[in-house]
Amino acid sequence: MVRAWLVSLYGYGREHRQYVTSFFVFILLFVLFTEQVKAFIIITILGLAGTFSQFYKRVFQAPPAFELVILATVAVSVFYGPVIGALFAVVVSITSEIASQALDPFSITYTFPRAVIAFVAPWLYSNGMSLPMLGFLMSLLYNALQQPVYWLLTDPEKRIKSIYFGSLNIPLNFLIFKFIGEPLFAILKAVA
Repeated sequence: MVRAWLVSLYGYGREHRQYVTSFFVFILLFVLFTEQVKAFIIITILGLAGTFSQFYKRVFQAPPAFELVILATVAVSVFYGPVIGALFAVVVSITSEIASQALDPFSITYTFPRAVIAFVAPWLYSNGMSLPMLGFLMSLLYNALQQPVYWLLTDPEKRIKSIYFGSLNIPLNFLIFKFIGEPLFAILKAVA
């Protein structure tokens, strides 16, 4: 006894061979490359979070004390390696400046310290450092490498901006790593 719905499904499949074949090829590739697809999705989500966390700079012209770029860089470098973390840091540092329309000559100075963080953070994390302390130290390292650029200028406004940023960004990253980082790392341990 032939079932009518199977006949119609078979007819649909024959009529749309290209789509059915593409669907099965996609499923096969997804099964074969699940880890890569999962990594791509996770890195993309973290990149978007890091990029748009500084979006408020479009409205407020104050230095961005709140940002998720350091947290995202640390997460990517811990779970996917320091080289991928460094590439991630460079790309997200630039895209966050472009997205917030705050691209200036100093934007390039943000990339090197964040790439350094990508190499230091996995080592500290693997040695048992807590996430809040890791966030504090990575923010301190970032500021220690980036802020001398502003201090070498003779412009007092840039120096004040540097003090303002450092005094807010370092403790804020401690809190970000405590309240956002710990759940994020728990999820990434389960998923990645």
